[in-house]
Amino acid sequence: MPTTPSPSLPLPTASPDTSRVLVRGATVLTVDPELGVLPRGDVLVEGERILAVGTDLSAAGATVIDATGMIALPGFVDAHVHAWEGQLRGSGPVVDFGGYLGLTAFGAGPRYSPDDVYAGTLATAVSALDAGITTVVDNAHNALTLEHAVAGVQALTDAGLRGVAAVGAPFGSPDDGVVALAARLRESTSTPLVGVRAFGVHPSDRLWRAAAEAGLWVSTELGPHTPDLTAVMGALAASGLLGERHAFNHCYDLPEAVWRLVAESGAAVNLCPRSDAAFGLGSAVAPVEAALACRGEVGLSGDNEISYALSMFAEMQVLQSRYRAEAWRRRAAGEQAETDALTPERLLRMATLGGAANAGLADRVGSLTPGKQADIVLLRADSPRLAGVPDPMVAVTAYADTADVDTVLVAGRLRKRYGRLVGRTLQTAQELAVESRERLAASTRTPA
Repeated sequence: MPTTPSPSLPLPTASPDTSRVLVRGATVLTVDPELGVLPRGDVLVEGERILAVGTDLSAAGATVIDATGMIALPGFVDAHVHAWEGQLRGSGPVVDFGGYLGLTAFGAGPRYSPDDVYAGTLATAVSALDAGITTVVDNAHNALTLEHAVAGVQALTDAGLRGVAAVGAPFGSPDDGVVALAARLRESTSTPLVGVRAFGVHPSDRLWRAAAEAGLWVSTELGPHTPDLTAVMGALAASGLLGERHAFNHCYDLPEAVWRLVAESGAAVNLCPRSDAAFGLGSAVAPVEAALACRGEVGLSGDNEISYALSMFAEMQVLQSRYRAEAWRRRAAGEQAETDALTPERLLRMATLGGAANAGLADRVGSLTPGKQADIVLLRADSPRLAGVPDPMVAVTAYADTADVDTVLVAGRLRKRYGRLVGRTLQTAQELAVESRERLAASTRTPA
């Protein structure tokens, strides 16, 4: 797919006639501590921003979205997803982490062309939007060339998904050129929806120092896969390189000393409830209590679609179940363990504002706050799963599914309405994903 804007992917405005849209009559979960929950409220959008949140709002000439019987909430933010792998979804339903790498980074990855990066990223972006995810931190670590990186950004842009392209070296390759590549990408692409940062598989003095000098955030996979992790992180902290412009993925089985460093730094962290369990990363139990003790925000991550589909609903539900199961196990063993730290309010914050902090966008998205970007999701509260649940916060975090997503707006533009994605994006993404998957499969076959 070409890395220039595609005319086959129309991106209609939220209203064809006016820049004002009024979402009327919803139960509004603002995730804003000052605004709270509005049992019957309105959200007024002007252009790409939220103009007002309240009750009985009026806006002459605005297009009205009747949200009676719906729940309005901020768009979900996936804090860490390898979007380039989208056309490989479903290829490893029961693989461990080594098997996952064999399918992706060490399997199809080295054979990716820029067109394959575009196809995979577009497939993931469409899946995210359909699930009510309006922002992703795209761990684009298959950036074989600048053209590969540009293709990923273009796919996010064409889909109309907000994102951060976290550019990284392919697994097993040195990271010495990552920051230069990210800086070139930042200079060569211009879109208000997609930002750029660096990505590393390990904490790295070289990468972090170069990123700081270039003014770039860094996303890092954090876990005991890094040799001498405590010493490495201690040295980075001592040199002043560990700070708030970092986001840490997974964070499984970290030593207490590393958690203290992360907690004090103000860096954002994200947990991967399904990924860690599916691929057997460490103990496969998300470190909820340690993460919540951090000064920075905690987000949630789907990681990839090799074994399951992207869904913040599933991440919230699995995290809650596995957290409580581990707490009950510890209690049965005679230990002290809290079982109710993950309230519905906490879970929704992690899936929205926590993810926004990981993306470095907490001042722009993650809550329905006047002045922020109009990234809004409407759920049908009358679906068989949600009907009769008295608390809308519980309905969203414990009962809802992606099938309940009726409407999605990103920067004030409709991406999904009446349960269907807008425009031809879905069809195009499906066609390109199939073509790419078949091309990659063919490239592995030995000629007769």
